[in-house]
Amino acid sequence: MAHESTSLLVNKSSTALQYGLLVKDPLGEGQSNKCVSFHNISYEVSQQSCFKKLPPKTILDNISGIMKTGLNAIMGPTGSGKTTLLDILAGHKDRKGLSGVVLINGENQPVNFKCKSAYVVQDDIIMGTLSVRENIAFSAALRLPSVYTRTDRKERVRQVIEELGLTEVADSKVGTEFIRGISGGEKKRTSIGMELIIAPGILFLDEPTTGLDASTAISVIRLLKDLSKQDRVIIISIHQPRYSIYKLFDSLTLLSKGNMVYYGIAGDHALQYFSDNGYECEQHNNPADFFLDVVISCEAQEMKSVMYSLSESAGQNKLSVAYTQSSQCHKVTKELAAILEKAPREAKKVSQFASSFPWQLGVLAVRAVRNLVRNPIVSIVQMLVMLILSTIVGIIYFQLKDNFAGFQNRVGAFYFIITNVVFGSFSAIELFIRERPLFIHQSARGYYRVSAFFFTKVFCDLLPMRIVPVILYSAISYWMLGLKKELLHFAIYSLTLLLASSAASATAFLVSAGVRVLALATMLVAMTFIFQMIFGGFLVNLNTVVVWLSWIQYISIFRFSLNALFENELKGSYYCNRIPYDFANRTIYECDVNRTVIGDIYLTHWGTFVTIFGTMRWGCSCMLLLYSHLHTSP
Repeated sequence: MAHESTSLLVNKSSTALQYGLLVKDPLGEGQSNKCVSFHNISYEVSQQSCFKKLPPKTILDNISGIMKTGLNAIMGPTGSGKTTLLDILAGHKDRKGLSGVVLINGENQPVNFKCKSAYVVQDDIIMGTLSVRENIAFSAALRLPSVYTRTDRKERVRQVIEELGLTEVADSKVGTEFIRGISGGEKKRTSIGMELIIAPGILFLDEPTTGLDASTAISVIRLLKDLSKQDRVIIISIHQPRYSIYKLFDSLTLLSKGNMVYYGIAGDHALQYFSDNGYECEQHNNPADFFLDVVISCEAQEMKSVMYSLSESAGQNKLSVAYTQSSQCHKVTKELAAILEKAPREAKKVSQFASSFPWQLGVLAVRAVRNLVRNPIVSIVQMLVMLILSTIVGIIYFQLKDNFAGFQNRVGAFYFIITNVVFGSFSAIELFIRERPLFIHQSARGYYRVSAFFFTKVFCDLLPMRIVPVILYSAISYWMLGLKKELLHFAIYSLTLLLASSAASATAFLVSAGVRVLALATMLVAMTFIFQMIFGGFLVNLNTVVVWLSWIQYISIFRFSLNALFENELKGSYYCNRIPYDFANRTIYECDVNRTVIGDIYLTHWGTFVTIFGTMRWGCSCMLLLYSHLHTSP
């Protein structure tokens, strides 16, 4: 089926172009000899220590090469710089610490290169609640230009699904921890399909066989080999492939601690190079294993030379020196010099997104709604928790009386209610942590703007996961407690809880967006809420707090929310314990002065100030910081 779809794309190209079914290669522009060349690439990262200043660590050291049409492999032991080189070629690395030049077809990388090329990360980052077709259609909706109609996009999705052999599972869910999904190989092909939707001339893959069994791994590499025959430059980083995979490589780049130890044709040509340098591969030995064994052995000898200073050349990579002095290196250097000489000085300035902001917002909203509907366990649990907590509060404080005990219970109930609402927002912590890799990858590949993701995620999470449960909580608790019967007071009560929940969720969003580990994020959010709770004015008299800590009350969700609830319920109210007196067999009740609370007087002692706007201010501040952080995410 894959070969049939390929022939459809090639042999019927004129018909396809007439109906807008093929995507013009945005990088190759019709060129038949595509290539990615890198010239004198070095990359350093700073090292931090609490006790002394450390020199920067060199990840790549002045390496050069050229990746042409075909299947190009980057190999090396762990820590050799494979993924770093792949990221640099794909335009994923920040320029800080990076030197050298990367050219695409002899020209500087365009500004939107990472949006127009394809990059498949090591872990399959796809939405598990969507089907294979829906995930690929999501990519098509955002990455294909607006000139393509809905019918054109559907046809392009069908072509990609057939090309990757995913027809049988096209309508199956990818799978989550709650949904049984497709196999690992099918997930990998789905990830590739989301990138192939724009028909890129250059495709990068980071460890595409990781986590796959031998049969699935070879099928994925064979698929990549077939794709490379369609005039594509395919570059993969791979650690230790079996021979059936290695023999499919067209070129091999072998790294050792950031140094180039071989670049050239794979297969027998690479074996002959090592044989000429005194390293003979045993019969029936896997060449890939042999190369890694040689590299690791030389690295160990290099380490011994450094430790014992056995020679003046201690610390030099013997394989790297041999490659630099080889005819193979001289040939490549000459070819690279010719490419660099013709390269223009400035990159082309082009648009970085294929679709408009409103369109991105709509597509993301549809995906968010589908994800919520097909994974209802979180929203249902949130709703049930709020239902149970509101019922418990209502039972404990059922129909409060207008006496001194009723006043005490009102104050305690409000504190308990705000605590429930604030700590009930813990479910928001997992939201950004779970989708952080998806956001980083897709925003970097030009799927959508940061602003589109931000607004979609905020509103699609706040509406179903925060507002609806809190309204339910408010309705049940308010009438079971028997608070003021006026509709206006109920509206203020509900609004206060909504703002408290939204501000707490914004806090959780902000922390979880900056922390990758769920346990650490949970601890930080809990600490924030606890400090805000302590300085809410209920557990400690804020007038007794030292000056250098008292400012915390002005960022306390508890302080703002309790103020609003107290003023809404207690203002103008009178709570009196009545004492019966018998005047000529007539029972007359009089207020006990010592057990009477006037709401306005209590509010004066409590010290109310602007309440609702304080909660809104805190929530909006967290959201602005969150938006700023997403813009600077790596």
